Parts: sequence; structure tokens; C-alpha cells
Amino acid sequence: MRLLSMRCPSCGGIIDGGAMGGVVTCEYCGSRFALDEEEANVFAKGMSPESEDEIDDEESSSLSMAEFAEQACSAFLAHRDNGSSFRSSTKIIRGLNIGDDRVFLIHDDTFMKSGKNGFAITDRGIYCRDMGEDPDFVSWSEFGKMDKPHLEDSHIYSNGISVCYFTDSSETRPYLLELYEKLHRHAKKNC
Repeated sequence: MRLLSMRCPSCGGIIDGGAMGGVVTCEYCGSRFALDEEEANVFAKGMSPESEDEIDDEESSSLSMAEFAEQACSAFLAHRDNGSSFRSSTKIIRGLNIGDDRVFLIHDDTFMKSGKNGFAITDRGIYCRDMGEDPDFVSWSEFGKMDKPHLEDSHIYSNGISVCYFTDSSETRPYLLELYEKLHRHAKKNC
């Protein structure tokens, strides 16, 4: 079978809608593509979350956590960055106490971009800071041992620790949660 996952061949977004007459439209980039008969049958049956996890494993099992995080963040930015939400600055780097890490995704959640709250995903792990609090750092090996991340208001938590603080757009939060869930699955299996 040529279709290995339900992902858009143009942007990599996960396709979870129905196919109309064997044609699928990506909700992220608007690309339309036709499925052959075998692919349409797989798409019509749908994929369970478990089978999606298996596909992620097959495609990425050989990647280190840093490589996986870099690819996952790049894919997220490819169809979620509006050009301003995920920009780095020296203030947010200082505010999160990031050293020599390679930063894959970063967000300063303050109105005046003062670096006093936000989050970052790096090659070493996850940084997060709420206004008035000290920044938290969770390494990838620690993150893999934590419970599955969940969304509460403007936070993504795991084991009661905020690993993401994002107030800019409520529409983006579920996609951030999806990203954190993917990172967690990979960390759980590979760290």
C-alpha cells in the first residue's frame, strides 16, 4: 500500500476527515488529492489512535529525541505559525534560563514580549515559565516518565507541572497539545 499514514503529502498535517468520492482535502493547507482504491478503503475504515502511534513509531523509531523534537516542531510551525507567535528573542531565552540548547519552538507569552512567561522546546527538553514563577525545565528522559500531557485553560500539564503556557490563540492550543502528546510518546519509548 502506498499510503502509510493519513497525512497530507503537501504539508504533513494529519488528515482525519472523510473522503468525498475518493478525494481528500487537507484542513491545514487546503490541498486536494485523490486516493487510489486501496488507499480509499483504508481511509474509509479510519485509523484508531493506536494505529497512528504505530505509524509514528515505524517512521521515527530510529530518531533520537532531539531529532524527533526538531522534526515535530518544524512540522507544527509549517502549518501553525502565523509569523509572530513563535519568534525567539534574547528576553525569552533569558526568561526561561535557556543555555546552549538548540531551540526548536519558542513562545514569549507576554504582551510586551518581556520574556517573563512562555515556553520552549529544545534538544535537551522543555522549558516553561508562568508570570512571577521560576522557570521549569523537564528533560526528555523525565518527560518520558511523566503522565500523558493534558490541556487545562492556557496550560499543558504533565504530573502537575506546566510544560506549556500559551494564551495567544485558543484555536492553537489543541494543536500544541497534539505536539506535546507526540513528543511524550517518543520520549516514553526512546528515553
